Amino acid sequence: MLEGRSEIEYPCPWNFKIIGREEEHMRRAIAEIVGDSDYTLTFSNQSRHGKYRSLNLDMVVLDESHRLNIFEALRHHRSIKVVL
Repeated sequence: MLEGRSEIEYPCPWNFKIIGREEEHMRRAIAEIVGDSDYTLTFSNQSRHGKYRSLNLDMVVLDESHRLNIFEALRHHRSIKVVL
């Protein structure tokens, strides 16, 4: 194990914070990407002038590959600006 890097035991719950402009477009994109997986999607915040909104995606990731695939698919979707 690398120093300073914690070991993640899979499967485990994971939270993705997703930021974009159109909440409904983001919700549809997330549903497409996660497919049949169980997940919870909740509103998190919006920017001061309402230009951006953030959502919390909570789901169980099966392994590192699954986690990274979801992250990359979210990151590259045109309706999503940022994934944390």
